[in-house]
Amino acid sequence: MSWLDDIQYQGRQLGNRALDRHIRLGVTGLSGAGKTAFITSLIHQLTLGDQPTHLPFFSVVQQGRYLGGRLATMQPLALPRFPYEHNLQYLLQQPPQWPPSTTGWSQLNLTLRYKPGSGMRARLQNHSELQLELVDYPGEWLLDLPMLQQDYQQWSEFCWQLFRQPHRQALSKPFAELLQQTDLNDISELQLQHLTEAYSALLQQFCEHAGTYLHQPGRLLVPGELAGAPMLQLFPLLPEQIVTASPLLQRVTAHYQSYCNYVIKPFYKQHFSRLDRQVVLVDCLSALNAGHAAMQELQQALGLIMQSFRYGPTSLLGRLFKPQITKVLFAASKADHVTPEQHKALTLLLQQLLQQPIKHSHYAAAHSEAMALAAIRASTTGFVEQQGQKYPCISGRELGAIAPVTLFPGDVPASLPDAALFQCHPFQFPALAPLALSMQQPLPHVRMDHALEFLLGDKLQ
Repeated sequence: MSWLDDIQYQGRQLGNRALDRHIRLGVTGLSGAGKTAFITSLIHQLTLGDQPTHLPFFSVVQQGRYLGGRLATMQPLALPRFPYEHNLQYLLQQPPQWPPSTTGWSQLNLTLRYKPGSGMRARLQNHSELQLELVDYPGEWLLDLPMLQQDYQQWSEFCWQLFRQPHRQALSKPFAELLQQTDLNDISELQLQHLTEAYSALLQQFCEHAGTYLHQPGRLLVPGELAGAPMLQLFPLLPEQIVTASPLLQRVTAHYQSYCNYVIKPFYKQHFSRLDRQVVLVDCLSALNAGHAAMQELQQALGLIMQSFRYGPTSLLGRLFKPQITKVLFAASKADHVTPEQHKALTLLLQQLLQQPIKHSHYAAAHSEAMALAAIRASTTGFVEQQGQKYPCISGRELGAIAPVTLFPGDVPASLPDAALFQCHPFQFPALAPLALSMQQPLPHVRMDHALEFLLGDKLQ
C-alpha cells in the first residue's frame, strides 16, 4: 500500500467514524485469559458461523438481516496482521491445539454487511456496512500501563512490596542478595546486562511457579521488536538503594523514563486511547487453582490496569478526536471448564473480583455487562448416574493427554474465598484442549452470541 493508498485508507476510516459506521473493539486481558481465542472465534462467528441455530441470541442473525462479514483487504501493509487463518490451522489439527501465545501486536479489520431493520435507511438502502477494527497484543504488555503513574523510585518500592509477599519472598531472595552485593558506581554494560538477565529470570520464575500476575516491565518477558534495546536494561533497585544518588540509580532511572516515554505511552495511544468498546477477559479458574494470594494479586492487577481507560458516552467530535469506551463486557473465560449450573457462580465471582472497575464504568455512564463464556468450547456437558442419582459433568481432553475424560470439575465459589477455604479445599479445575473440529463446522462456543449482541447489536439495527 503506497502513501497515497494509506491516506485514502485513513480518510475512509475518518469518514466511517463520522457516520458512526466504525468501531474499535479492544480485547483486554492478562496473559492466558484467552484473548487470541476470543478474537479468533469472534472473526469466525462473524464470517462463517452466522446461522440462527448457532448464534440464537445475536438479533441481526436471528432476524435474517445479517448478510455476512468479510476480512478487509485494504489494511495498511505496515500493520502486522492478526494471524486468523494460522490460528484456525492449529484448531483443525488432529489432535487440535490452542493457537500459540501472542508475541507482538497485530490488527485485523472486518466489514460487516446487514439489512437495516427500521428507519429511513431500511427504506432507502438494500444494505448497510459496519467497519470493525480488532487489535491483539501480549497480555504482558498490558501490565505496563500502571507504570505511567509512577516514577522510578515509586515503581521500585512497589515492586519490592510485591516481592516480599509470602508467595513471592523465597523466589525473590536471591535477586535481593545479588543487588545487595552490587557496586552502585559500576554502570558497565556487563553489570547492567547481568542484573537485567537476573531480573528477567526472576519474572519468569514468578510466572511459572508462584501464581502471580503483576510482572513489570512486561517487555522483559515478551520483548517483541525491542529485544536487545538498552532501555530494557531495567530492574528495581532495593528501597535502601534509591534513597541516595548513585551512577547506577541515575542510569536505570533514565532507562525507566525512556521506557515510559517511548514504549508505554505510544502503545497506549495507539491501541487503548482510541477504543470505542471493550471486552475484559478474566481467567478466574486458573487463579482459583493458584490459591488465595493469586486471587488477591489478580484483583489488584486488574484494578490498576482498568484505571488507564476512558469510559463514558461520546459524541460526533468525541468519536473523531477523543473516543471513550461506551460499552464494556466483563467476561469470565473458559466457562466450558466447569458444568453449566456453575456459570452463575462464576459470573458472581467475576463481578466481585472486578467490583471497583465495574463501579468505575457505571460512574462514567458506560454500559456494562458481566457473563461467563467460552470463545471456543473445549468440552461437552452431560450427566452421569450413580446409585440412581444424576450428577452434572463435562467431557473433554486435558492438555497433554490423548484419551478424553469425564469428570465433575468442582463447585465455583460465588464470592472471593478467604485464605482458610483455600487451605482446606484446594481448587483443581482442569486445563482442556480444543474439541476436534472440521472445516465445515462453525467454532463451538458458550455465549459468544450474547457477547456479539451486547457489543455490536445496537450498531447493526
